[in-house]
Amino acid sequence: MASRIFYERVYRIEEDFEKISEELYDLEFSNFYSLENDEGKFLILVSDKPEELKYLEEKLTFSKEFVEQRKTNSEDWIKNIITKPFEYIKGVYVDPDHHDNINAEHVIRIVPGLAFGTGLHVTTKLAGEMLRKYLKPGMEVLDLGCGSGILSILAKKLGASKVLGVDNDKIAVEVARENVKLNNVENVEIRESNLLRNVTGKFDLIVSNILAEILIEALKDIKNYLKEDGIVILSGIIDSKLHLFENLNVIEHRRKAEWNSLVIKP
Repeated sequence: MASRIFYERVYRIEEDFEKISEELYDLEFSNFYSLENDEGKFLILVSDKPEELKYLEEKLTFSKEFVEQRKTNSEDWIKNIITKPFEYIKGVYVDPDHHDNINAEHVIRIVPGLAFGTGLHVTTKLAGEMLRKYLKPGMEVLDLGCGSGILSILAKKLGASKVLGVDNDKIAVEVARENVKLNNVENVEIRESNLLRNVTGKFDLIVSNILAEILIEALKDIKNYLKEDGIVILSGIIDSKLHLFENLNVIEHRRKAEWNSLVIKP
């Protein structure tokens, strides 16, 4: 996949990064990271559309000081964050630079690119932990909002017989397809779809690591895509949105930082 040009808009910040993260996720924006050094704390917003960054600046309410806007490419963006293999969940490593001899039960190799879900964010970790616990060999899995495809690849490596990953973002679909090829996993299909619109068939397990409001929308129809006794793993639920899910049949609830993951049986 060819390198793509992105723009990074850098701000000096004083406010707690968790609060800043919540505001950005409320705006349905997830391509950002933070840095801290001797000069202070910094927030970096990343997009291939500079006008999107200006729009965000107008919407954000927290105190910030603009430092600079700079160009970068997809490889450099992710390597600013990931420079070596890291343990995604117990026994599973993510490797962005294709190292040899990684001592792990499973290794997920990724092509540098810009799509939510490199395994760094706590919501992706929570979803992976739940997937490892509840996925049984031979299950058919739907990854709803697959991002970079890490959960789709993990599901196959954990024994799923067939995996369908869908996302409404063309860039994410492209990245996920490249990652599937790189990991040599069979029976993993990545498809462009606005939620469940282009999904067919029924699944033993559905996993979804997307924004809370979108999860709620998807849950209206999700039972139609589950086999009998099928389960749903939800992640990406920030504390302030957890009340939206209080009437569900929750099998398990895990929390890390201000983020929540639920296993439900509709």
